[in-house]
Amino acid sequence: MIAGFTWATVINLALVLMCLVVMVQAIRMDRRIRALRDGHLDQAVERLDNATHQARLVLTELKRVLSTDAAAQGEILNAARDLRDELSVMVGVGNSVAERIVDAADKARAAEAGVRRRSARWRDDADAVLRAEAQTRPADPAPAPASAPTSPPISAPISPEERELSRIVFDLTSKRGNRVA
Repeated sequence: MIAGFTWATVINLALVLMCLVVMVQAIRMDRRIRALRDGHLDQAVERLDNATHQARLVLTELKRVLSTDAAAQGEILNAARDLRDELSVMVGVGNSVAERIVDAADKARAAEAGVRRRSARWRDDADAVLRAEAQTRPADPAPAPASAPTSPPISAPISPEERELSRIVFDLTSKRGNRVA
């Protein structure tokens, strides 16, 4: 063996060394336990219990709020869907009304164009009748009495003002008779 030591001595020394290590660890653990006890462990546990209780209350309130808010949000969502459906119906009605208005406007334009064509023909016919009358009348009409107002002879050419008045009268009478419902 080693310089006068036997196996029994080496084992005893190792055992003593291990016992010293265990004693050091026991002293350290005792100090920590005392520090924990002196550090008001019971107050720390009480505070932890209060915090846990508060957390439970908050979670309960949160559950209640979420359940009522979810129901309220569901009602709002259903109302929004109903409103969307109503609006889509209104848009459809508006589109159909707009189409009917466009159709009626097209019909009115077509009828107005027809009336204008007829009024142009009527004016041409009226001008032709007036020219024919002017040609059939004698060139020297009988003098009018002095008390009666004189009117321009029919054989005179039609002035632009007279032609305009004739057109306006015809337009008014044709519109009155051809109203579009």
